[in-house]
Amino acid sequence: MFAITTNRLGEIQSASRWLLGFFIFISAISVWSTFAGIAHPFPPGTRTLAGVVFQGAAITGKIQILWLVQVVLGAALNLKVFYHLIRLTGLFSRGTLFTAQNVAQLRQAGLTYICQLPVWLVVLIGAAPEIAAAQDQWVKIMPSFPGGALIGALFLFASRLMNEGRELRDEQDLVV
Repeated sequence: MFAITTNRLGEIQSASRWLLGFFIFISAISVWSTFAGIAHPFPPGTRTLAGVVFQGAAITGKIQILWLVQVVLGAALNLKVFYHLIRLTGLFSRGTLFTAQNVAQLRQAGLTYICQLPVWLVVLIGAAPEIAAAQDQWVKIMPSFPGGALIGALFLFASRLMNEGRELRDEQDLVV
């Protein structure tokens, strides 16, 4: 196994600092866009739940609440993912590589991505009677499936690989 040279570690730390700043910027933009989306839904006068667009008299109190739940929980999950990515790149920028903390941050980001699926299901089940009334809208539900759940599985797989690498490195350090 190759040791990390000072130059390689410096490159990793530099790239991680850049990514850290990028993730902080994107999380700020995410918060701003969530508030803007709540204040000014697009298109105006509509609410979209699980890919189904409600407008006019179809926007009942229940639809409005489910829409707010969807938007707020989605934004909270996105912020939590950014939090873990910021923590992970912060660890990398300090030169902390292949540790249990790194594995935990990757695992938490993956689990958070997977939580998008229950949010989507709660909204879909909560609005089921209204969606059933809009018969021509059913084909728009599946494209709204949260792909983040699949990305979360990849993050969990990556955390497992990183944990195996960490354990191998620890074993090798003990042997030498």
